[in-house]
Amino acid sequence: MENSLAIGQRIIIGLHGPMLDDAFIELIRTYKIVNVVLLPRNIVDKHQTKELCSAINKLIMEETGQEAFIMVEAEGGMTTPLSADATHLPAPMAIGATADQGNAYTVGRILGTELCALGIHATLAPTLDINNNRQNPISGVRSYSDNPDVVASFGTAMVNGLKDASVVSVGKHFPGHGGTEIDSHIALPTISKTMEELLNNEIIPFRAAVEAGIPAIMTAHILYPEIEVQTVPATMSRTITTDLLRNSLQFEGVIIADCLEMGAIKTHYGIPHAAIEALHAGVDMVTISHSYDLVGEIVQAIQTSLENGYLNYDEHTAAVERIVTMKSQRGTTQNQSIEIVGSEKHRAVAKAIMERAICVGNKPIQDFPDLGSSPLFYGCRGIGESEVETFSEWMAFHIGGRAVIIPTDPSNEEIIELVQETSHATTLVIGTYNGHLHRGQLALCNALAGTGLPTIVVALRDPYDLIYLAENIHSFAAFEYSSVAFEAIRSILTQERIATGILPVRW
Repeated sequence: MENSLAIGQRIIIGLHGPMLDDAFIELIRTYKIVNVVLLPRNIVDKHQTKELCSAINKLIMEETGQEAFIMVEAEGGMTTPLSADATHLPAPMAIGATADQGNAYTVGRILGTELCALGIHATLAPTLDINNNRQNPISGVRSYSDNPDVVASFGTAMVNGLKDASVVSVGKHFPGHGGTEIDSHIALPTISKTMEELLNNEIIPFRAAVEAGIPAIMTAHILYPEIEVQTVPATMSRTITTDLLRNSLQFEGVIIADCLEMGAIKTHYGIPHAAIEALHAGVDMVTISHSYDLVGEIVQAIQTSLENGYLNYDEHTAAVERIVTMKSQRGTTQNQSIEIVGSEKHRAVAKAIMERAICVGNKPIQDFPDLGSSPLFYGCRGIGESEVETFSEWMAFHIGGRAVIIPTDPSNEEIIELVQETSHATTLVIGTYNGHLHRGQLALCNALAGTGLPTIVVALRDPYDLIYLAENIHSFAAFEYSSVAFEAIRSILTQERIATGILPVRW
């Protein structure tokens, strides 16, 4: 393979909008990039997505002679770029709450089938992080559990589901992102664990995935000072990528760096420098999701580093061979019917899994309250969920009663005003959204429970909100802010069903 084509195999780039633009076309033509990651800004609906993927593939084939490799970050729950006409699949922690790893396989199979029909070859999933720090602002419900064995079994089940749908899975974020209190999109986190501690906990799901034949693993932009003596994150650490993942765990697949434009890298290291250091450490592919102007700099930096010997040419060749082997596992997308995307069958399965996921958090001695003639629903807008109808408005519309939209973190003065809304209410229902990180929500829940009215709280993202509630509150964990979750909650509030999920995290 010509050197320009080989370098193009090692870079993943993003696209600015929902159609090809001149600058993107010129990038492909000039630098022979063959890998593209689609983000929410690129996706309007399933028909447009399929047309876009077809256009990307046609362009890359014409300019490089290679098939395009198109990926998305579709995990389920809150983390998906797919449009509303695709099947909304439950979040990993919701799947973990069903206590049935077969559901992880099913979700992988459905997701893979729909991605194939859209013309997408890979997903940056499953998340193999263990959510062992409840203050973690980025993992949470993106993790199956805080138990490494549960994460291992559910994660590998999803890998198998994706594999059987001929979609490449990318496990992440090696060697584990669950123990941080900082979002690496914004800053540079540190996890001060020894190698022994990691091997006995965080590494367990990755080892299981490697043994299951996962084709690709993504690295974390996190410092591990007890393992890597240089002040560089896992993405740039040869100790972690090559010595640990490649050699110790005997991973033969592709190692992918998370986007190098994230704050953890951009602020501390500079992106072109980080790209070369990641490749030098043993990463096979680097990701630039946003900035076109960086692509040429990185291509030139790789070329120079190969010529001066800083990047070993034999390692470069081996990396390209691994990438080509990984791509051979992708299925054909030519004859897949777009009608399978968001089909009634897939939606029915997703609905059934979501219903099984709802967990009881607290069940006071008294019987579950009847909502009565005038239930009052409270809830904030889901952070980053602007296109989803608010919990309170959805419930009031589908059940009856009144809706109140609350701030994300109500002040004491706002709580006093919100409590005054309860006159003439028969029952109070509050949907929280990471209240354990925005404690005003929890203070409001407890203040409302103090009115003496029957009070129900539903955690609509991390279940840890339920730890801090008064004992007289009936509470549930739903794990996500979506209409699919709302419907499952509605059927419990109206006593059509009971919650049967098992909390996959410990208090």
